[in-house]
Amino acid sequence: MATAIAWRLFWRELKRGELWVIAFALFLAVFSVVSLSGITQSVKSALEQRSAHFIAADRVLGSSQPFDSRILALAKEMGLGVAQQMQFDSMLFSSSQMQLATIKAVSGDYPLRGELILHRSQSVTTGPTTELRPGELYLEARLFDLLQVSLGEQLELGNSRLTVAGVIVNEPDAPLSVFGGNPRVLMHLDDVAATDIVQPGSRIGYRYLFAGTNSQLERFQQEVSPLLTVHQRWRDRDEQSALGSALDRAERFLLLAGLLGIVLAACAAAVAAGRYSQRHAQAVAIIKALGATTAQVRLIYFSHLILVVLFSLLLGLVAGQLILVAVEQGIRFYIGDFRPEFSFRPLWLGALTCIACALLFAARPLWRLTVTPAIQVLKQPLTPLTIDKLQLVTGAVAVYGLMWLFAADWFISLGLFLICAVFVAVLLGIAVLMVKAAKPVAAGQSSAGKLALANLRRRLWANSFQLITFTLALFLALLLYFVRAELIGQWQQQIPPGAPNHFLVNLSEAQRTELSEFAAEHQLQTDTFYPVVRGRLVQLNEQVFREEATKDDRSQQRTGIGRELNLTWLEQLPPANKVIAGQWFSQQAKAEVSVESELSERLGLKLGDTLHFSIGGQPVRAEVTSIRQVDWNSLQPNFYMILSPDLLAGFPASYITAFYLEPERYTVINQLSRLMPTVTVISVEAIIRQVQDIIAQVTLALSFILIIIGLSAILVLVAQVQATLEQREQELAILRTLGARYPFLRNALLLEFTFLGALAGILATVLAEVLLLTLQQRLFDLPFSPHYALWWLGPLSGAILVSLLGWWQLRKLLNIPGAVLIRRVIQS
Repeated sequence: MATAIAWRLFWRELKRGELWVIAFALFLAVFSVVSLSGITQSVKSALEQRSAHFIAADRVLGSSQPFDSRILALAKEMGLGVAQQMQFDSMLFSSSQMQLATIKAVSGDYPLRGELILHRSQSVTTGPTTELRPGELYLEARLFDLLQVSLGEQLELGNSRLTVAGVIVNEPDAPLSVFGGNPRVLMHLDDVAATDIVQPGSRIGYRYLFAGTNSQLERFQQEVSPLLTVHQRWRDRDEQSALGSALDRAERFLLLAGLLGIVLAACAAAVAAGRYSQRHAQAVAIIKALGATTAQVRLIYFSHLILVVLFSLLLGLVAGQLILVAVEQGIRFYIGDFRPEFSFRPLWLGALTCIACALLFAARPLWRLTVTPAIQVLKQPLTPLTIDKLQLVTGAVAVYGLMWLFAADWFISLGLFLICAVFVAVLLGIAVLMVKAAKPVAAGQSSAGKLALANLRRRLWANSFQLITFTLALFLALLLYFVRAELIGQWQQQIPPGAPNHFLVNLSEAQRTELSEFAAEHQLQTDTFYPVVRGRLVQLNEQVFREEATKDDRSQQRTGIGRELNLTWLEQLPPANKVIAGQWFSQQAKAEVSVESELSERLGLKLGDTLHFSIGGQPVRAEVTSIRQVDWNSLQPNFYMILSPDLLAGFPASYITAFYLEPERYTVINQLSRLMPTVTVISVEAIIRQVQDIIAQVTLALSFILIIIGLSAILVLVAQVQATLEQREQELAILRTLGARYPFLRNALLLEFTFLGALAGILATVLAEVLLLTLQQRLFDLPFSPHYALWWLGPLSGAILVSLLGWWQLRKLLNIPGAVLIRRVIQS
């Protein structure tokens, strides 16, 4: 019987619209989580797939030993795409010139991901596109001038002569290191044997390239593990520091957006739970007056809750999945070869969110609702707003649990949860103080403004909670907007248009003047000249470093860096560096060294330590006087160790500098290479283009998420205003009885919501600025700058949005004739 009553009550209230508040809140929670987690997962997958273009495969297995046929056979059996690659340095000989080059030999299936573009010409901008064939070589553009060779001529490589077939326009897995190596040549793997270059002891790099679905690749890595040796290891995008860091930062942006959605969904559920319990107190009293027991009432309402949960869950899952499909189609339009993979994670996470919100936000108010006494039919008391400590604890646990499930990172989840908790506590205190301060101003209620302030004070706790939800909704929307607009803008500015895209390495002192003249002649703006010497760190204070870790646990030596470092000496702090401890060199600095922060942490260095170097066989000693934080994403020359000028000025050094060159002027590089053949020219154009591509994709994804967050925030505001409809209806009936006219009530209503919205906007602005400061400096490693637009946009948008929403929802009450309104209040 109770179940039948619950079913009829469910459909009756659904038809009348009485059920929409709780149903909508649960729908919003499910929809937000499904759509946000799905979008985040899809964009992350798209970025990972795009990053696969930069390694020409989904997975790459590197080896210093020849190819193992068993690994290749196992991959083909499991349905994976397979390609092979060899890489080595060798001399190329034309009829008149010779040049050391990096040779990459690939199989016919290369690349598995990305696009290899070859032109059957000497120009990267014109010429017919072609494919790699046996017997042919494709050269990096500058090699044509360096070797003085033309299309169709032959080059000698080892014991073979191969035809120059064209130029390399785009190579998906070209090296992304700023300090790369020699000019590159592409050849077919079938031609390697005839060159006789591969001999015992030859330094050859072998790569296995694999492509497939994530499940196939994970299963393959498990199956192939027993076949791997110490000479083989998996390679991924993390080895490309600039690109790997860009992708990691992109994932942080998306993770932040998803966590904000979780908080917003929890706010909606909390608002709806209180509203639902308040509206049904009178119904419970009537049912009990008719003879129902508390147990029967609980069965009715908890059955009712289950039906609401199922209804909202179904609609939320469907709507979230539809939005996700639409976004995936947008990603596919933007990234032509994007391969969406269906995942149950957004669905079960959305279902879990719905259940958690129902149990931990709605179940407790419903439990308290069922103990409503039957005598309340006669009393009809105004239930004061009280804080249920148990529900507060369970709600907090629910929010943190959902954030942890979404982020899969307890530290980030806990940090954001604590920030939100502190914000709510501060907001509550500020709201109470400011609303209480309205008492003297509201005395008399002779004007619309005074009536608005009196209404704010009369519903002190209700308005305080309303202010909190308004503030959080505005805060989340503003925060995400500025994350998208300004933080990504600062990220883009780290690689601004015209940033140096070519580096010159191994410049001698004598060549600096020659380069300056060449740059002036060709309108090139060179960057700072960085002197470089090679040195090895051998000792810290009195403790000698060992070069690498050993199995001898009795060794008392620390593990050193294990390789020579590029050391420089500078008077000015480089632009991509920030001193976080100690002081930069003064003009009187003697025997000092500045150390990069991560290296100092790994080696356990501190200010005042003495480092001993071996440079060109000569000992050099320096005191650590500063520790620097280095932005390795700046695509500028960066150094682990910078010494004071007095230490290295006497050592012979080479120099590094950089300049920007338009892509269509690539022939300038060839002229420079002929003028200074010992100087290595390295292009980072590919790195810049790929990082900017990632930024564009993240911006697009955040635009989708911002729309969802914005709509969700508006709907939370609507739900919160709806929670006060009954009380406002009673107040309007009384004021109408006392003779208040429509313009007076309208102005008072608009002013009340404008005050509340403006206050919420001010508080949201303060909170957003504080969190943006934290995010910029701690999470995204970006310099902080104040967001001046935020200080007018927050209060203005709050005042306009809240007043319009309040007016839109309450305008019908104002238009109801006074007699009808009074009759409705009496009947209810």
